[in-house]
Amino acid sequence: MTLFVSNHRNGAIDGYILLKVLPACRAIVGRNLTGSWFLRLFFGGQIEVYRKAENAEQKAWNRERLQEAALAMRRGQPVLIFPEGTSELGPHLLPVKKGAAFICHTLLQEAGDAETLSIVPLGLHYEEGWRFRSAAEIHIGPPVHVTRESTRNLAALTETMRQSLADVSENFADEEEQRQGESFASMLRYHGVCRKSHLSFCRMWARGNISEKHRERFLHFYHDEGLQRYQNTPLTAQGGARKFAIMYYLLLPLFLLAYVLNFLPLFGAYIAARKMADDTNVIALWRILVGTPLFVIQCFLYIIVGLFFCPLSVLAWLLVMYIFVTGTGICLLDVWRRAGVRGRNGTNAKHHEILSFCKEFK
Repeated sequence: MTLFVSNHRNGAIDGYILLKVLPACRAIVGRNLTGSWFLRLFFGGQIEVYRKAENAEQKAWNRERLQEAALAMRRGQPVLIFPEGTSELGPHLLPVKKGAAFICHTLLQEAGDAETLSIVPLGLHYEEGWRFRSAAEIHIGPPVHVTRESTRNLAALTETMRQSLADVSENFADEEEQRQGESFASMLRYHGVCRKSHLSFCRMWARGNISEKHRERFLHFYHDEGLQRYQNTPLTAQGGARKFAIMYYLLLPLFLLAYVLNFLPLFGAYIAARKMADDTNVIALWRILVGTPLFVIQCFLYIIVGLFFCPLSVLAWLLVMYIFVTGTGICLLDVWRRAGVRGRNGTNAKHHEILSFCKEFK
C-alpha cells in the first residue's frame, strides 16, 4: 500500500503534472478544481474534498472522502495527497495538515499488525513557477514505512511527513533569500552548469554550502542595475554576443506577427492573470484557463471569416501558416527572450566575470 505525499507549489498545475507522471494514482483534490467542465477534463474521477470545511456537513464529507482514499489503497491503488492543503510559491513548506496521517490511521487500524504502509515524499520544484511552460522537477525522497502502532499518534506522524517533504523541497529563510537562491541556480543552469538540478543549487544557497566569496560575487551581479535580466536572472553570451543579437532581430518579425495573430487569447490571458490571480503561483493557471478557450474561439472565428472571403485552398494554406507561426512562437519564445538578454549583456564589462564565475561550478 502506497501513499504519495507532495509539497504544493503551483495550484492545479501540481496535480496535473503528478497525475501525468503517476497515472495509476487517485489524487485528493479540492472541489474548486471540478467546478467547471474544463477543469473536470483534467481532474474528473479524483477524490474531492473541501479545502476549507466551514460547517459540519462539509467536515463530514471530507472524512468520508478520506475513508474512500483509504479504501482505494486497500484495493492496491496508490493515492496522492498534498498535505499542506493549499499551494504557495513561498520560501518553504506551509504547515502540514493531519489529513494524510488520518488516511494512514484509518487504513492501518483495520489491517493486521504485520501490515505496513509506504509513504513516498515527492518534491515538486519549478525554475520559474509563475511562468507559463516553466521547467519542472520532481524529486523523490526515501519512503517512510508506517505500521499500525505508529499511526496512533497523528501529530507525530504528521511531523514525520513534514520532515520527509522538507528534505525534498526548498527551505529558504525568507522571500528575499529565495529570490537570490533561485536566481543563482538559474544563472548556473542557463550557463551550462548541469552537474546538479536547479533545486540542488537552490538548497546549496539556502544551507550556506557556498563560500562567502562566491556568495558576494553573485550578489554583485544580482544587484548590478546595468545587467539585463531574464526572469530576474543576469545572463550573458557564450561564444560571442553577435550571434545572439542576430538571432534576436531575425526572429523579431516572427514574434510580432505571432502576437498580432493571437492578440485575443494573449490579451485575455494577461488581463485574467492581472485581475484574478491572487498569488504568483496561480498566474500560469489563470492564463491557461482564460487563454485556452479564447484561443479556440479565435480559431473558430478565423475559419468562419475565411470561409466567407477565401477559397478553401487558400484558407487551408492560411491556416497552415497560422499554425506554423503560432507553434514556432510558443516553442521559441523563451529562447528568443534569452537571446536578447545574452546579446545585450555580452557587451557589458561584467560579461567575462559572469562566465568565469559559472565555470567555477562546473
